[in-house]
Parts: sequence; C-alpha cells; structure tokens
Amino acid sequence: MVKMILADDEPVITRGIRKLVDWQGLGIEIVGEYTDGKSALEGILVKKPDIALLDIYMPQMTGVELLKECQVMEVKTQVIFISGFQDFEYAKAALQYGAVDYLLKPVIREELLGAVEKCVSSIRREEPWAEEAVAEEEKEADYGRLVQVEDMVYLPVFADVLYRKEENAQMRKLVRFSLISFLEEYLEAENLGITFVKNNHIVLVLKGIERAQAKETVSGIWKEACRATGHTAVFIIGKEAYGMGEIPAAFGECLKLQSYLFFADKMQIPILSVQEPVYSQKGDPDALGEAREKVLNAIIGQDETGFENSFARYSRLLLLTADGKKEDACFYYCSAIRLAEEKMAVMGLPGRNPEMKELLEKGRGCESFGEMELLYKAAFAAYMECVRTAVVSSEKQDIRKAKDYIEKHYRENLTLGVLAEKIHMNPYYFSSFFKKNAGENFKDYLNRVRLQHAVAHLVSTDKKAYEIADEVGFSDVRSFTEVFARLYGETPGGYRKRIRSADMGQDI
Repeated sequence: MVKMILADDEPVITRGIRKLVDWQGLGIEIVGEYTDGKSALEGILVKKPDIALLDIYMPQMTGVELLKECQVMEVKTQVIFISGFQDFEYAKAALQYGAVDYLLKPVIREELLGAVEKCVSSIRREEPWAEEAVAEEEKEADYGRLVQVEDMVYLPVFADVLYRKEENAQMRKLVRFSLISFLEEYLEAENLGITFVKNNHIVLVLKGIERAQAKETVSGIWKEACRATGHTAVFIIGKEAYGMGEIPAAFGECLKLQSYLFFADKMQIPILSVQEPVYSQKGDPDALGEAREKVLNAIIGQDETGFENSFARYSRLLLLTADGKKEDACFYYCSAIRLAEEKMAVMGLPGRNPEMKELLEKGRGCESFGEMELLYKAAFAAYMECVRTAVVSSEKQDIRKAKDYIEKHYRENLTLGVLAEKIHMNPYYFSSFFKKNAGENFKDYLNRVRLQHAVAHLVSTDKKAYEIADEVGFSDVRSFTEVFARLYGETPGGYRKRIRSADMGQDI
C-alpha cells in the first residue's frame, strides 16, 4: 500500500482532495493530514509516507523550506505542491528543489491523478521487482528470494485485473500498480512466495503449494486482491515446477490461456488452471444454431421477452463455442446478423444492410465479452425496431385504406365483415386492429362519419330527418335520432333549430 499525507492550512482543501479520488481503490492510504509546514515535516519523518501533497505556502514552514529539510535528511518522500494562482511562479521554481509536480487550486482530478502517477512510477523504479520489469533483458527475476529447499515445489501463477471501460490509461496504470503492490505485500506477509513483473506480465511464484491446495490458496489471494484494489482480479494457475529452472516454462503454459481472460467478466470467479478445462461443458454448434433461430424468430414475431431470453441463451452457447477465441465470438455474432438480414429480405421486410467489416472491427475493439455482447445485442435489437416500424407503417396504410373506404361507402349497408374483406383481414382480427389504430370501435366510427354528413344536410338543406337518415346510411329515423342525440346531446331537429337561430342572430 502506498502511503500519502496531505498538508494545507485550509481544511476544506484536504477534505476535497480526500473525496476527489477513491484512494483506497488505487492502493493509496492517506496516513496523515496537517495544517502547517512544521507538523507536516514531523509527519513525514515519523510516518515515512511515499507521497506528500503539500500547500506551497503554509504557516511555520513553507513547502519549499520543508522540501529542503527533507533533502538534507535524505528523506525519499515524493512531493507534489499545490498553489494558488498568485504563487504560480514560486511553485514553478520549487520544482528545482526536487518536487515531482505542482497543481493550481482548485485541484482538477485528472491533473491530480497525473501527478500521483509520476510519483508512483518513481516509487516503482526504486523497488527491486520493478527494476527487473524495467531491465528485463539484462536481469532475471530474483528467485533467490524464494527459500531454496531440496525437492521444493513451485507453482507459477499469472495475475491481472479487469479494468472498467470508463477508466483511462492513467487510472489503469494506478490500478495495476495497486494490484502489484498488494500481491507483493500479501505474499511476503503470508510467506507464500514472490511477485515480480516479466515482459509486462505479473508473475506470482508460490512455494511449497501442491496442486490440491492451489485453487484454495489462489482463491484466498483473489478475494483479498479484489478487496484491496476495488477491481476484479484474474489468475491463471500453471503446472508445478520442481526446480527453479522449470519455472519459466511452467509460466509459459499460463500464457496459453490468456485469451480466455477476454471472457473473464462472465466467470463467477475468474481463476483458471492449465490442468483443468475452463468451462464445465463444451460448445455445441447445433445448439448454437437452434438458439440463433429462436433469436431471429423472436425478432420477426416482435416477442421482446422471447428476444431477451433467447439472446441470453445464444450468447451463453456462443461463449462456450468460441472457447476462448475472441475472433470466433465476433464471427458467430456477425454471421447471425448476416442471416437476420437475409431473413428480413425473404419476408419482404426492410433490413439494415450493415457494413459487416465495420461491425466486425467494432467487435474486435471490445475489451470484454460483456461489452461485445451488448454491442451485438444492440445490432439485433435494431432489427426488432425495423420490423416494428414496418408493421406500424403497414398498419397505418391499412387503417388509412379502411377509413377511406368508409368515407366513400358510408351510405351503404357497411358491416365489419365487408370492410375486413376489402382490407384482406380476418374479421375477428380486424375488429381489434381497427379499434387499436382508430381509437374507437368500427360501429362508433362509422356512425360518427354518418353524423358528420348528416349535420351538413341539417344545416344546409330542409330535408326531413327520415330523408337525411336514409341519405347517410341509417336503417331508420329512430336509430338515426338515438345515435345523434347520444353524440350531440340533442335531437336532429333541435340541433337544426339552434344552429339556424344562432346564424340569424349573427346576421342581425
């Protein structure tokens, strides 16, 4: 764990810095907070922090004076200065005295992370295992730190961490450093072995651990590593090595399973072993094909629940069939999308005509199988929307056609069956279809159209009610009067009298 102190005569600044970043998740512990330079210097000497984040101008001792004292006493604490705008030039000059960086108030999170990363990188270069990572070609890992006992068994383990998609390169470096620091401290404290970095791979060499104990031991390390870093750690357990010279080759076997880590976000506990199958069951191309058909059928049938369930099953089977090969996973998804396009064309539905090369490249650019799954699920869901739009468009055309027919034939003995036949629909389906799209049932809509035309006759002619009823399609004057009164709240005669009286009043 990297130790850090904060010093500023404004407590609001130190509180803000503490809340600005998840320090614990980055493997950084804030071991002290101070409000003046003298107490900050005492804190550095007593607590020996790796990093000190200091205000450049504090009571009793300035930041630069504090830094000079540290140099005299050969204290290796890395210093980052914080300054107000008026102290900018002073802070800049302070870099000459060995400060790692300076930040202007108010402190910006990304700038703070950048400065901390510089300190962390400097700390790593001073660590023995970090030197091996920097100069790998010149110096091998210090296996001498392992206790050499005759017939000792060694177990090499590959370690890594799953980053979050929103984390930038700077944050990922800090998380990785946090994992390495934790592993080194944990293995040393538990006397389990050593940790070092080789060819940019995090290597654990556990000593005296038999294969029967390996999964349990690494599971314990995994749980603590996840807690310490705030991220999901992943491990690959290699074969036992019965001599130090066998360790590199045994670790090489771990790297052969590295491609499976792309799928690690779908594993409950991402701990793999070179001597065990990664998945408890094998992929089945036939089952995959059947699941794919269910996905396509759910899209055509506009079955959203069926789509969710069938796509989840398809992705699970695809993961097993790809068997650790990211490229194969992309291929299976893209092939299914191509088939979806063909099926839409066969059924006369509009497709999306996606650029398959571009879609394939997007899949290759995913950092995890979960991300890839979401990418291609969205592509399939777009076909669901295409079908929905086509259906809605078709329904709109049909309802317009039905309304147009009613407008032209309202005088006739128009029935639901007659209209359904004209639209080429089943009468039972047409009844619900019409109500869904017109907002009212067929009979009410037809009567409303007839009454609209009846009103025109009432206002502009002297025709009798029975004549108008016959003119607009009612079977008799009684039904005409009843429907008119229900819709307009008065009899046809009363309506005519009121409207004409109102018009005469306007003329006067």
